Amino acid sequence: MDGPGESSNEHDLAAERHRCERWFVHRGLPHLIHDYSASSDVLTRAAPFLAFVVFIEFFFVFGDRWTGWAQAGIFVVGSTVMAGAMALVNRIRGRRLWQLPERFGITEVLAYLGLGAVFAGLGSSNAVIVDAALALGLNAVLLVGAYVVTSWGLLPMVRWSVGQLWRQVGQMMTLLAKSLPILLVFSAFIFLNAEMWQVANDFTLPFFGMVALLLMAVGALFVIISVRRLAVDMARFPSWADVRSRCANTPVAKLVPAEEAPPPDSPPLGRRARFNVSLLLFVAQSIQIALVAVIVTCFYVLFGIFTVRESTLLQWTTLSQVTWEGSWVVRLPLWSGELLFSRQLVLVAAFIGLFSGLQFAVSVVLDSSYRSEFAEDMTEELREALAVRAVYHRTLVTETP
Repeated sequence: MDGPGESSNEHDLAAERHRCERWFVHRGLPHLIHDYSASSDVLTRAAPFLAFVVFIEFFFVFGDRWTGWAQAGIFVVGSTVMAGAMALVNRIRGRRLWQLPERFGITEVLAYLGLGAVFAGLGSSNAVIVDAALALGLNAVLLVGAYVVTSWGLLPMVRWSVGQLWRQVGQMMTLLAKSLPILLVFSAFIFLNAEMWQVANDFTLPFFGMVALLLMAVGALFVIISVRRLAVDMARFPSWADVRSRCANTPVAKLVPAEEAPPPDSPPLGRRARFNVSLLLFVAQSIQIALVAVIVTCFYVLFGIFTVRESTLLQWTTLSQVTWEGSWVVRLPLWSGELLFSRQLVLVAAFIGLFSGLQFAVSVVLDSSYRSEFAEDMTEELREALAVRAVYHRTLVTETP
């Protein structure tokens, strides 16, 4: 029988492990957690959102089918169904009647899917089965969405990427300044080209959206190539000294083994963990490249407002007049003249911004100096997370439950 000292030590290790795993989640790298599972890790974290969905769907019982005291009775029935379902699931799991689940398995999933259908059926005035089926389908879609977002830590991932972006604004401005002469020569030729304005005039928004998606897909392909290069061998460390220097401000700073300990030998990244690392890099780089595209777009919108007059726009296109119905133009009087903010200007500026973002992505992938400056801080942050993983596997992960 374990003594109180051993029990206390196990409790401390469990708390340290939980703190470290939460740190992985907050960094957008939940798949670095050992034995990461859907039931005990993913859906349990999504449970508050799913419970909120069921709470909102509870108000489906207040349909047009019932009025007066009948509606009050249905409210009581719905409340009883919701409370009874929770109590039944907890009883099946061997938990206290009103205990929150620490594991979200098939029983909880069925209860979540079924409650919305029951509420919709209770409040339906006509097609009970159809309304219940629609509620069931909606819940299934939300469940899949919550699983994907929670499993891969997409919200923390975006938050971390935006934080990186904020810290790297000065560096990005430097990189943008390096590429600005090429971007201006390339983009100014397009902006001052009458054919480009005619193309923008003929574009409908759906077709422009298709072109934008095509350019973004090509840019994403280059980002993927860059990510694959960055993600190679980052999980390997030659010594604990290298690990210690990277773990200084992390939850495992006091747990790094001594220098004389066996060298780091954490298991290789699995397929899902590798994809998680690559996805984090992809999201971070995509946000940064998107910022470049937005900056260039805004510049040319502002530049076009001051340089492209109505007479010039009419000469560059087949328009006989610029109207709100055809161009949703906004006229801005200034001094003795008039400035135009038009649909054509927005489309041309957005087109140039998309191409500039694509060119910037290509430069980051093909130019080693661009790549090292652009991704250095981001790579260091990721190496820090992988160094924490090395300590986590050596000191906190036990194979026995």
